[in-house]
Amino acid sequence: MSELQRLLSDPRFRSADKVKRGAGAAPEPDLGNVLRAVASLQARTESPTPPAAPRDWDALINRVQTAARQARVIEAQAREREARIEQVLDQVREEIHASNERARMAEMQAREVQLRAEAQVAAAEERAKAAEARARTAEDRARQAEEWLDRVQQAILSEFSDLTEQAAA
Repeated sequence: MSELQRLLSDPRFRSADKVKRGAGAAPEPDLGNVLRAVASLQARTESPTPPAAPRDWDALINRVQTAARQARVIEAQAREREARIEQVLDQVREEIHASNERARMAEMQAREVQLRAEAQVAAAEERAKAAEARARTAEDRARQAEEWLDRVQQAILSEFSDLTEQAAA
């Protein structure tokens, strides 16, 4: 950028009518002169390149073709791997779906077994309560029967006590 500024401030590149504007005003450069100066500077800085030999171009074309073939092979391999990965992913998705379905079925069966077990436990508890009630009733009846047997024995002994005393005498 400093080269361009130097060229713009160079009095050789200012137009004549703009120089006459005034001593205090900043001179404006003539664009045509600036472009010619820049072009000449570029022409001096650029060194001409020797033309390449035809066989160098052939080698370059061969390298480009080889690189393109390798790129196609790599791309085909990538597509093939991608297809295999998609296939594996599809299988994994199917297996996950199947395992989720099996888990759901197992949960349903477990819930059914749990409900049956709870029903059986409740029925067993009811049977146990009924058996306990029957046992209490049987114990009450047995106690009452023993009391009656005891009364009968006492009645027999008291009524036939004179007979037993006479027989003993």
